[in-house]
Amino acid sequence: MEDIGKLSVRQLNYLTEKYLEDGQLQADKDLTVALVRRNPEIVQYANDSLKKDVDVALACVKSNGRALRFLHSEMQENEEVVLCAVENFCASFAFARGEARKSKRVALAIARRGGDTIGMLSEELLDDEEIARAAVERNPKALRYFSERIRSLEDIVLTAVNKDRTAIIFASDSAFKSRRVFEKAVGTLNGKIRITALTNATPLGVFEQIAKRGLKFAFAGQSIDLLTLDRDKALLCLSCGEGAVVNKAELLRKYVLLQDVEIVTLLLEKCKFSHKAILAEIKFASENRRIRVLPILLKATHGAGAKEVDAKTERIYLLRSLRRKSPTAIARFKENLSKYINDEELVTSVAVADGSILKNLVGTDYLKKEDFVTACLKSYVVKLSDGALLNGIKIDLTEEQALLACKRDGRNYYYLDEKFKQIKKIAAAAVSSSEEVYDILSEELKQDADIIREKRLWIR
Repeated sequence: MEDIGKLSVRQLNYLTEKYLEDGQLQADKDLTVALVRRNPEIVQYANDSLKKDVDVALACVKSNGRALRFLHSEMQENEEVVLCAVENFCASFAFARGEARKSKRVALAIARRGGDTIGMLSEELLDDEEIARAAVERNPKALRYFSERIRSLEDIVLTAVNKDRTAIIFASDSAFKSRRVFEKAVGTLNGKIRITALTNATPLGVFEQIAKRGLKFAFAGQSIDLLTLDRDKALLCLSCGEGAVVNKAELLRKYVLLQDVEIVTLLLEKCKFSHKAILAEIKFASENRRIRVLPILLKATHGAGAKEVDAKTERIYLLRSLRRKSPTAIARFKENLSKYINDEELVTSVAVADGSILKNLVGTDYLKKEDFVTACLKSYVVKLSDGALLNGIKIDLTEEQALLACKRDGRNYYYLDEKFKQIKKIAAAAVSSSEEVYDILSEELKQDADIIREKRLWIR
């Protein structure tokens, strides 16, 4: 073919149209390089040998990093190609494979560009201090993606917070053991926390250090809603806060319902409740079998002790509620997991009611029980905001379980063993549930008629 560099725009446009169907043109490297510089996505029509040619690959991704998804897997594993791709379009890292996903150079390039792509990096890279420093220099809130160890390092946390004070909410609880980090988070004046320093998003570690250092703060001067505050933070706030507690009646009802003995006791000590209000809580607790908090409420009225309810009665009530799939019973079970974890009947009942319990039982022998895992996969509610159920769970699934997981939520495909990712029916089930899965399939699976049909069903 004549010198490609001398072709006019009109000639290149003509060749682009011909290229889509002409096998001879699709095998011409010089022409392919010239065309992909103008239209990178045309590489998907190139000869297979050119899809794994470094020159063609670099020409593609330098023009548009998204084109990485059309290249041969060898190029998706090539560090230089992936590096060029992420420098052009950071999120193209989603199509990287093998050693390229482990490359520190690639990770640094992503970190220096900012954005949420950094969350795709491996645990090892997210525990690298150099990468973390580069990331928070560019985007302080990227601190959220890094390991607990990184988020506890004084210099990295301060770098992030000095650029954006709101990034303090992503620091590890242990980071606030540092005097400099703690002062940056809250500041103090005459032994008290400065006004508006605390919110519901403030890390637990801040509240722990306030209590440890014997500091105080006025409820009225902080942006804290005790009704919606996490339980452990609420306990520390009630211990260290001063002044009137807003919505104290609603707060007492919440923790009576949760049977939180510690907080109910603290509320009764800290707040002045009328005799009538306490009697109302006693009636509510009795009617709703909130047995554990009854003695505390009765004591507050100087009344006689409630009838002792033995553990057997309590367990029967919980089991019945779980079999009815009561949300309150499920929440109670999760809050008291350490108490019930060895009760196989209860654990099995909650698995049938709400399979998300699988995440709470990581590291236990329950995940080795095929029937239990299957029950969880069948019952859990798919929520886009919660992410895939299998994310962060290392578990040996059977082929049928892998298929079930992908039918329920295609995003589970990302976390399957490679042996399952190559099975057509599993890939088809994942694409049927989640369109994005198609982009990460092998070239062979992408050409499968059943999978293509599932992909087309997403087109509206």
